[in-house]
Amino acid sequence: MARKDEYYVFAKGRYGLFELETLLWLLRQYNPRPRIWSARFSTGLFGLTSCPSGNKGPKKFNEVLLALGDEGLAKLIDLGFITCPVCRPENTTGFWDAAKDAVQRKHGLASLAAFTDKTVLPFDARRVAWEEIVSLTRYWPNRLYVPKGLMEVKLRDLKGRIQNIGHGFPPVGYYNSEVAERFTEYDLG
Repeated sequence: MARKDEYYVFAKGRYGLFELETLLWLLRQYNPRPRIWSARFSTGLFGLTSCPSGNKGPKKFNEVLLALGDEGLAKLIDLGFITCPVCRPENTTGFWDAAKDAVQRKHGLASLAAFTDKTVLPFDARRVAWEEIVSLTRYWPNRLYVPKGLMEVKLRDLKGRIQNIGHGFPPVGYYNSEVAERFTEYDLG
């Protein structure tokens, strides 16, 4: 079980649980330093650890997964995460070379433009491999963002999937700029 100052990190083909201070120390041992990717569980987005959008408020171990280097990037894509439109990790050097095989395998897309186009791959936390993530963390994130206007059958499918995974039930809703909390919850009954 993770403590409040620990995070799951995917590196060298497996998950580990690290205190942030220990992770930073380990990273200083690498030469050249690998890139660290940050996946946000609630949105299904991944980006840079410096992302201004992803760094709003403290994160807990059940809200973010860190991944190291090209292998970590491929793992996040395989888990169903897509690029953040704020920090745009696809603009980093070597991104597409490291990502293209995973993008082809997971989404059947052959270009960076298609992979980063939110009309092709829209925001949708249903895409994430929750079965793997929740079996690791044992907890859901504080909420899941899915598209606005989902049909009832899609919501029932999601509820069934969440119940099959277990470990609680997070609020599920959509981004709503019209309300203070920027989130409107679906009634999953």
